[in-house]
Amino acid sequence: MLWKLIILFALGVAELWAAAPAGVAMGLDPVLVCLVAAFGAVCGGTVVILLGERVKAWLQKRKKREQLEEKRGLLWRIWQRYGVIGWGLLAPLLVGSPLGAAFGLVLGAPPRRLLPWLAAGSVLWAIVFSVLAMAGKQLL
Repeated sequence: MLWKLIILFALGVAELWAAAPAGVAMGLDPVLVCLVAAFGAVCGGTVVILLGERVKAWLQKRKKREQLEEKRGLLWRIWQRYGVIGWGLLAPLLVGSPLGAAFGLVLGAPPRRLLPWLAAGSVLWAIVFSVLAMAGKQLL
C-alpha cells in the first residue's frame, strides 16, 4: 500500500493527469487518489517556488521568457489574458505544477500570489481527473 501511495505522489508531482487513472487502476479509493495526487502536485509546485530565484535565473539564462513571448503560443496567451489566477488554475493541467510554477516565476508572477492559485488549480484538476477515472472504471 505504501508503494502505491509513493508512486501516486510521484505521479502527482510529475504529471497530475496521469496520477488519477493510475491510482484508480491500482485499486485505491478515489478520494485517497485525489488527495495524494493533489498533495504531490502542490508539493512539486511549492518546491519550485521556494527555489524561486535559482529556477528563475536558470530559465532566464536559457531564454525561456523570450521564447514564450516570441512564439505567442497558448501559454503566453493564457498569461496575457488571465494573469496569475488563470495561470495558477490552468498550469497544472497544461504543463504540470512544477513547470507551471517555474514558468509563472519567469513570466513575473509574485510567488505569494502564484502558490495559492497553483494549489487551487492542482486540487481542482485532481478532483476532475479522479472523477473521470472513476467514471471510466465504471464504464469498463
